[in-house]
Amino acid sequence: METGRIGRIISGDDAGKFVKIEELLDSPPSYLILMAYDREFKRGCGDYWVEGRDSLEGFFREGEWRVEWVE
Repeated sequence: METGRIGRIISGDDAGKFVKIEELLDSPPSYLILMAYDREFKRGCGDYWVEGRDSLEGFFREGEWRVEWVE
């Protein structure tokens, strides 16, 4: 999982959508997971917030996401 980069979900739930993870300046950090149908995030389809790195990793495992990071 990479923060600040755009990735394409290539398998699992939401396959074909784009994702970007933003690390928020909380202490400890939390994460905003942005999702969209297009790489420019103009056709957004939602966002999620998770508390901490462990929760972020669990979110990816639960969705069985495999992501190809493109930027």
